[in-house]
Amino acid sequence: MNSYKYLHLVWLIPASFLFLILHQTAVYYGTIDTYENGTSYTAEVTDFEIKRIATQTNGHVVFRFETHDGEEIQQKLSLPVEMAEKIYSSRIVPVRYQPGAFQEIIIMQTYELQKDLVLTNIAIASVGFLITLFLAIWTSRYANRKLRRGDEKMVIERVE
Repeated sequence: MNSYKYLHLVWLIPASFLFLILHQTAVYYGTIDTYENGTSYTAEVTDFEIKRIATQTNGHVVFRFETHDGEEIQQKLSLPVEMAEKIYSSRIVPVRYQPGAFQEIIIMQTYELQKDLVLTNIAIASVGFLITLFLAIWTSRYANRKLRRGDEKMVIERVE
């Protein structure tokens, strides 16, 4: 059995980067759509926590607000430290809410930062996609060349 055919699984890596690019693009346009078409509310911050683990700092915030229809919305959002700093001292935060949207809640104070963060994620994923795409092409050519030539017999010689 020739194990070179399994090298074609390397195509899963650029495929995952492509999925990440598409997802972050949907997040970007969902953020803009909620900001432009959502309804403005003032949300109460019910819980706020920042975690510091080695070099990684992130946190979450729980918002609660009531819609114009009388429905109470409570949602937990995870936040990077840059976004958490902007709402750290606030107990009441202006938000935009659009039910059923890709991004249902947008924090008004962090809107520009959120857009920039998503664009950065798209750029980094694009670089990763291009690098792994070239790697996958090279690996596939290598595997196809080895498959065309057939199995190589490995000879192990013992030298004493």
